[in-house]
This record gives sequence, structure tokens and C-alpha cells, in this order.
Amino acid sequence: MKAILQTCIDVEERVGEIYQQLVNHPDANEELREIWQEMADDEMRHAHRIRLVNDQFEVAGVMSCSLNREEVQMLFDRAGEILLDAQEGCLSLEEAIYASVELEDTFLKAHLAFAASGNQPDLQTMFKALAEADREHTLRLKSYLNRMNDGAGLLFGDESKMP
Repeated sequence: MKAILQTCIDVEERVGEIYQQLVNHPDANEELREIWQEMADDEMRHAHRIRLVNDQFEVAGVMSCSLNREEVQMLFDRAGEILLDAQEGCLSLEEAIYASVELEDTFLKAHLAFAASGNQPDLQTMFKALAEADREHTLRLKSYLNRMNDGAGLLFGDESKMP
């Protein structure tokens, strides 16, 4: 369990690094920079929270959980790809926003799945709280996008089929 939770910590820190990189995107306005900075700060707090829970379990001698190590590693790898693109300046502003929403949506689903599959109440509570933060991040980004391009905004997945 310690290795899986450490990878979760690494994922949160990596995502925080992505948002910290995006704060400096040359095409971002002040509002978007502020959103990304707050998200970066939140991700670092999430990593800290997971670290505290991990330490608590270690002290208590809890050594198992039902988190899927492969899924956590896939999240870490995808975040690494996006971080590299952000560091190399390969993302347009729209791509950076879409990548942020992709990350938050993916992590929302993963955090809810981890909460549902967890056999430790502390883990379940923590992952539900992380999922709620992901939901708030997604809503904030989508609200920003709805105001882009004179109110036309950008479309996500099934939204293009909406009337």
C-alpha cells in the first residue's frame, strides 16, 4: 500500500507542476493564471494530505488496500506526458485548458473509484474529498471556457451534441 499511495502523492505533485507551468503560458490572461495557480496549490495540498494518511497507516500497521497499482501508474504516466508538453511550450492555450480539464475529469473518476474500492474509511473519505476538489476545478475551468471566444466557449465531448 505504501508504494501505491506514494505514487498517488507523486501524481498529485506532478499535476501541481503542470499547473505551475501553465501559470506562465504566454497566452493566458490574469484570470486563467490565477485559476491555474490555485489549482497548483490545491494539488500540492492534496499530495500533503495523502502523505499524512499514508504516514498514519504506516504507524497503525495497515499494509493493504484495494487500489489498483496499474491505474495509479497510468495516471502518473499521462500526467508526465502533459507535464513534458507544458515544459516544452508545446501546448496552445486551448490545448492547455483542454489538458487541464482532461486531467481533472480523469482524476475525479479515479478518486471516486478509489473511494468506492477502498477498504479503509480514512482512504475513502480522503479520496471523496479529492474528487470534490477535482469537480470544483473542472467547473471553474469550464466556466472560464464558456466565456472564451465571445461567449461561444469551447466544447467538450458530448456537449457538441447539445441543442
